[in-house]
Amino acid sequence: MAKLPLNVSRLTDGWKEVSATTGVSAGLVLAGDPHLVALAQERFATGGTLPGVWARPLAELAGMASVPGEVLVLLLAAEAETEAMAGLGQSMPGGGVVLAVDEGPAATGKTSYPVQGCARLSFSDTPHGWRRLFDLCVDRAGDNVVALGRRYPVLRPAAARRVTNRAAGQNALIGAAIFIPGADMPVMTLNQAKMVLSIAGIYGEEIGKERVLELVAVAGAGFGLRALARSFLRSTPGVGWAIKACTGYTATIALGLAARRYFEMGAPASTSRVLALAGSLRR
Repeated sequence: MAKLPLNVSRLTDGWKEVSATTGVSAGLVLAGDPHLVALAQERFATGGTLPGVWARPLAELAGMASVPGEVLVLLLAAEAETEAMAGLGQSMPGGGVVLAVDEGPAATGKTSYPVQGCARLSFSDTPHGWRRLFDLCVDRAGDNVVALGRRYPVLRPAAARRVTNRAAGQNALIGAAIFIPGADMPVMTLNQAKMVLSIAGIYGEEIGKERVLELVAVAGAGFGLRALARSFLRSTPGVGWAIKACTGYTATIALGLAARRYFEMGAPASTSRVLALAGSLRR
């Protein structure tokens, strides 16, 4: 039996680290135009979790109590933007602010950052506009992205994409920076394992010892990644850092997408199927 690319204690440490992120406080507070707030409540509550609503005047927003991970979503008509920004002043809630300015047909869907802690979205009440808003809410959640996605099912695809992209970016840097043959694999595989566990948490799966099966599958995927990188390195010497960076990125993206689909379906694979998957990827 081939040796796994990292030891069990590191896998266990990764499991504990990710488990701790699922129970932190993370939430949404909606404020602004009553019509847009009502629409947002309906959208964000898909799956059963209703966001809070700031019912007091916008001028009092600067005094709003907030904690890291709690994102304030301001939904406004274009003409109300100046008043809202004045209400916020220089004091942003702990979780940051998403300012969605309804610009109708002229909306671009682009994001700007008028002040620190505030992301402004050129918004429209369209499927694309809501997807962009969901992405920004996840981005503002920062390290609490797992908890936010777990609490609001409608945000889960965006949260899973963010976790995947972050792990893929880290693995690309690791592949480019580590030149000792094989030394990058344990770090990359641990990142992949933590990514899979994070996606499990986002989709409401219990992060318990049974998740070791997914970790084993990830470790197996690491062997497939190493074999692929080696074949490229043999055929194109001199650009190993670029090949490892590209392979680390694309393989992690593919694994993240597979994990997302797996947990969207409720993690239906049996133990034997998961272990067979791990074995088929070993080299």
